[in-house]
Amino acid sequence: MQIAILTFAALRRGLAPVIALCAAATVCAAPAMLKEEPAKGVLRVGEVVYVDDGSCPAGEVKKITGGNQKAGKTRLVECVKRPEGL
Repeated sequence: MQIAILTFAALRRGLAPVIALCAAATVCAAPAMLKEEPAKGVLRVGEVVYVDDGSCPAGEVKKITGGNQKAGKTRLVECVKRPEGL
């Protein structure tokens, strides 16, 4: 029994930095520029994407922030100035 506990502890210790790095990479990922709006339910709550579908005035793109109807958070859609680097 002690061998299994030590093995699990060693495994957990070895994977912790990998898991933390993967989580940071996911959270810190730059928002995407899409050509069309993603289907409802595709974006996670708070996830931001930009859509250049021509529906906003010149120099602006659609900013979409994911929501969740079950949680009472609606998807936000607004035209914003095109972010630098996208």
